[in-house]
Amino acid sequence: MLLFAMMANGVSRIDTQVLAGRYRLLNPLGEGGAGTVWLAADETLGRDVAVKEVRIPPGLDAAGRQEVCAAALREANLAARLKHPSIVTVHDVVIEQERPWLVMELLSGASLEQTVRDRKPLPVHQVARVGVGILSALGAAHAAGVVHRDVKPGNVFLTRTGKAVLTDFGIAVVDGEITSGRTDHLVGSPNYIAPERLRGERGGPASDLWSLGATLYFAVEGVPPHPAETPIAAIGRVLTEPPRPPERAGALGPLLMLMLDPAPEARPSFEEAARSLADLTSGRTTGTAPHDPRPAPPSALPALPARDTAEPAAGRPRRRTALWIAAEVAGVLAVVGITFGVTFLSASGSTAAEKKVRLSENPGAFTTPVNVCALIPAATAARLLPSSPGEGKPTNDGGCQWAVSGAGLEVRLSADKQWGRSPRQAHELFVNRRNGVIPSGENAWSWPEIQAGLRSSRSTAPRTVKPVGDEAFGYDVHENRKTGRLEQSYVIVRVDNLVLDVGYSVVDGSKDGPAIQAGAHTAATWVANALNKQKAGK
Repeated sequence: MLLFAMMANGVSRIDTQVLAGRYRLLNPLGEGGAGTVWLAADETLGRDVAVKEVRIPPGLDAAGRQEVCAAALREANLAARLKHPSIVTVHDVVIEQERPWLVMELLSGASLEQTVRDRKPLPVHQVARVGVGILSALGAAHAAGVVHRDVKPGNVFLTRTGKAVLTDFGIAVVDGEITSGRTDHLVGSPNYIAPERLRGERGGPASDLWSLGATLYFAVEGVPPHPAETPIAAIGRVLTEPPRPPERAGALGPLLMLMLDPAPEARPSFEEAARSLADLTSGRTTGTAPHDPRPAPPSALPALPARDTAEPAAGRPRRRTALWIAAEVAGVLAVVGITFGVTFLSASGSTAAEKKVRLSENPGAFTTPVNVCALIPAATAARLLPSSPGEGKPTNDGGCQWAVSGAGLEVRLSADKQWGRSPRQAHELFVNRRNGVIPSGENAWSWPEIQAGLRSSRSTAPRTVKPVGDEAFGYDVHENRKTGRLEQSYVIVRVDNLVLDVGYSVVDGSKDGPAIQAGAHTAATWVANALNKQKAGK
């Protein structure tokens, strides 16, 4: 039990250093206005974690303390629902001595703010890479109806492997959420708050884009776009003056100035910003034409406002044990923005031409849960597995598995609560699912039902597959430390308003990589055909 805390040299010191009987606080990693972040050992799972001690201002009455605790719980819930490689993972929340503590993944590195202040402004290509990661994270949050509202250099963490991670969802808002019950005051750093929010408006995805522009401006210039001596002066400059002309940003400068436009409707779309940033990471500067802030013609497609229409970008945790030991970004993904006129990647991959189509806003064909196990009958599954697997075994999240010694099939929904959503909403989920697949340096997984013990592996970037259903892409998982052979292949497929992950695993070496990839594609085709058959019969 936590007995008491005291302040020494400006940093909290904990005498009895174990929270909830499992998290042993070791030493403070940093401190801010909201509290202290500690290095801690999770003695139950045997891993290091970061624990955020939420500071409760002195003098608060019982209601005020309760509000602070509720806000911490809300932050944990929001962060936990947004699974994305560039969003910090929250493992747990603990209340000790009427004080909230957030248990998070331990990141090795420093904040963008500290990195720039301790060293110097970053080069353009590195800033663009940071922008791609955070833009993808914001796209996942916005697709889930969450607006961050506090994007700033202090809330962007740069790991030692080069990945940018978005942290601190403490003042985020959910689309449709009633906020009048919470304290109504402006929170955040004035230099990084969009003008419309400073004017008292609620703000939306375009506000987060402005804040990201200001954050990237600081990263490449070393100062915010509206330098000022005091917060009040900063507010005045943001509201009345244009940004300081960038001096070091080079080819990134025009995009930053567009992102910092005072009018939300004049800012570029997430899609345009993502394309430009992706070009800059590789030194290309001609991939996207300058954004035209003039009103679009009637045939143009407006940007999608935040709404609760899709789940987070990254794949949900597997039912098998999945322990992320470390992540190493091996490349930068181009982020596809979400628009009412949905953008499809062409068959030749994400670098070729794109086409715009409209998908239905009406509820799709699948309005009630589908029996996922019935999509692949036992006799059909036996065509891929070396011996008859029997009927599929339901999983606790609505998916299904077929397992034999050395190999297995799995089908799962890429996100919860897809029943009754529209095809457009499903496409948004599909795009976020693709953007969330980032090559990783090392991860570990196990699947006891196919005799796959804990093993080290690495995943690949998304790859183009032959057409399956309405949309599809694939990615693979290779054994990392021994043979390097491909052991798992996945195809993510959209059929109408459903998006599913279809996986084929062979761990005994009986099949080579192309055969495993073909098996996953075959299983995905079975799933898509079965769903289309159900759709046609409705």
